[in-house]
Order: sequence, then structure tokens, then C-alpha cells
Amino acid sequence: MSPQRGGPYPYLRLDLSIKATQGVEVVELVLGRGLTFRQAATAMGLSVSTCWRRYWWAMDWTLPDQYGVKAGRLPPMRGTRACPRGRPWIEELDGPGGPLHRGGI
Repeated sequence: MSPQRGGPYPYLRLDLSIKATQGVEVVELVLGRGLTFRQAATAMGLSVSTCWRRYWWAMDWTLPDQYGVKAGRLPPMRGTRACPRGRPWIEELDGPGGPLHRGGI
């Protein structure tokens, strides 16, 4: 009898360098070459949803640089349990003193 696993999350972690490389490649294909997510996913051998997640992860990862703020940690990936909808909350941007802080909301 095999030991019971605690769920898929610990077994589905991907090396950061692979995620970053794939994310940059998807951004290049979608923004640089004008491919759709479906076309980019086919070209890279990924599923469409994974391709979409890598694209938005790369965009969220570089967002603090666009505002001249140093990122403190990696953003969670959109479309997962850590960030089920919308753009992830990034402390350096959305927290007090950040350029996207919305005051008392």
C-alpha cells in the first residue's frame, strides 16, 4: 500500500527558471509575434491554460519594474488557488506608499 499524498500541490511545483523562461517565451510569441494563446501553446507544447498562466505570471513579475519599484517576492500565478481572479496583490505596488495604493479602500 502506498502512502497517501496530501494533494497535488507539492508534486506540481516547477523550477523557477523553467517558469520564467516559458513566461518570457510566451510574452514574446503573443506580444512580439502576434500569436494567440492557442497558437503559442501549440508552438511551445503547453496547454492553453498553462500558456495563459505563464504569460500573466511574467507580466505580473515585471510589473513593479514598470513603476520603478523593486519587487520583494514573486507574485502568485493567476488562475490558481493562490490567486483565483484578477491581478495578484503585490505589496510594493498595492500596499501603503505604493504607486497603486487606493487609500482606505
